[in-house]
Formats: sequence, C-alpha cells, structure tokens
Amino acid sequence: MIKKLLGDNILVEIIKGEKQTQSGLIIPETVSDKNIQIGIVAFAGEGLTNDKGELKPIQVQPGDKVLFEKSYGASDIKIDNKDYLKISEREIIAIIE
Repeated sequence: MIKKLLGDNILVEIIKGEKQTQSGLIIPETVSDKNIQIGIVAFAGEGLTNDKGELKPIQVQPGDKVLFEKSYGASDIKIDNKDYLKISEREIIAIIE
C-alpha cells in the first residue's frame, strides 16, 4: 500500500477503450497514431522544491480526470492487483471533465 508519493510523481489509472471521432468513427486503441491517453489520478506527490527550498505544489489531485502524453519515462506499476502508470506532472496536458 502506498503511504505517500514523493516529488512530482503521479500514479494514474488508465481509462482504456476505443476513441471516437466527431463523425462517429470508432478508432481502436491499437491503431491510434497518437500517444495521448486519458486517466484518473489515483495518487499524487506533493510537488518539487526549487533552489530556495520553496515547494511548488502539484496542480492535480486524486480523482482528477487527466489528458496526458505517455512518454518513455512512464512506468507500469501493479499495486494490490491494480495497474497504474507512473508519470510526472510535466506529462499532464490538461484536467478534463
């Protein structure tokens, strides 16, 4: 069980499924040419400190639905039989509804 995430680390539960275009065309995840994903923030660190020791807090909170870019630095993590993706805050593009 996670007690606390450090820095700007975020664990996201990925929302899997097919994407649909505005015209109604369904694009399976396997043929999508973009590396943009949607997920729910499960855990988030407190943020990073600058050179002066001041904390810059993370802008997302657990429960936020986010649009993010999966990078090579992302890691798949399994905790208590749940799959998460570890990303950093800079990979998040937007908080969405």
